[in-house]
Amino acid sequence: MRDKPRFSTVADWHNYLVQMTASGSQIDGAALYSLRQAAYRDIEEYRGRPLIVYAARFPDAPPQSPISIDQSDVDGFTDLVASIPDSEEVDVIVHSPGGAPDSTERIVSILRSKFRFVGFLVPHSAYSAATMLALSGNQIVLHPSAVLGPIDPQINGTPARSIRRGFDRVRELLKEEGPEALPAYIPLLEKHSLELLEICDDSLSLSKELATEWLTNYMFDGEPNQTVKIETAVEFFSNHDTHKTHSRPLSYAKLKPLDLRIELSGEPLTGLLREVHILLSGFFGTAPFVKVFENSRGLSWGRQFQILPAPISPHVVKKQQVT
Repeated sequence: MRDKPRFSTVADWHNYLVQMTASGSQIDGAALYSLRQAAYRDIEEYRGRPLIVYAARFPDAPPQSPISIDQSDVDGFTDLVASIPDSEEVDVIVHSPGGAPDSTERIVSILRSKFRFVGFLVPHSAYSAATMLALSGNQIVLHPSAVLGPIDPQINGTPARSIRRGFDRVRELLKEEGPEALPAYIPLLEKHSLELLEICDDSLSLSKELATEWLTNYMFDGEPNQTVKIETAVEFFSNHDTHKTHSRPLSYAKLKPLDLRIELSGEPLTGLLREVHILLSGFFGTAPFVKVFENSRGLSWGRQFQILPAPISPHVVKKQQVT
């Protein structure tokens, strides 16, 4: 049995901090990691396979924090995969707002270079490219309060489909109103370069292509007559018209009709996933880290980000004249 405290609620975490402070104990990174390690080991014991953890600080990360999936994550996943030499199966806890599909493609390649079975466990949220990452698994397990998200790509924070449709709409209006109406739409067109249309189209195609490839090769590998199911699922996840916003939460109730290998956690896994999320969130709140790569075997590192206070300009410092 675990001899460390358990964390079922956010209040448990705050009470822990109060008790540590009152006792004069130091709250350091090693002590907090040992708490997470214990929860990781419990999940490994229950699931019967090694566990690795990829988590970013969100939604409360400081502005401009490097929390998105990007090329720098390649090093983290390379280390995580190398730390498990004795298994062809792995579970991955993922908590991420998403990021770049091409970086996600590299992560999937790293995982699949070693593991025959990859199960993704989502304790809270896996949006956008993190949803694509989860769709590369053989199985997805959601905490009852956890969600996935749409995979329609964003260009500088704007849905690619919206940019494309903006251009299409201008084209339609010019057909209706005639060339003389062009000056009225020039300010709108000047916001985006024409090559951006190609970028939008390529981004839309890439997200669908990768999701289709991964569902075919992994979740439904070897199963006949799955084409329609996969096409339906990919269209659902990538349909901006259906979801209206890129941050739309896709709960298990919305995902169940897709008939993918997505399921809700039951006890004791539900409690353990909640505990991991509380501990990770608590750690992010007490340290400058905004992203971590961890397992139960002693591997724990991540990315830090701190906002430095802006220097005070001497021009705004006024001396008071003593009279």
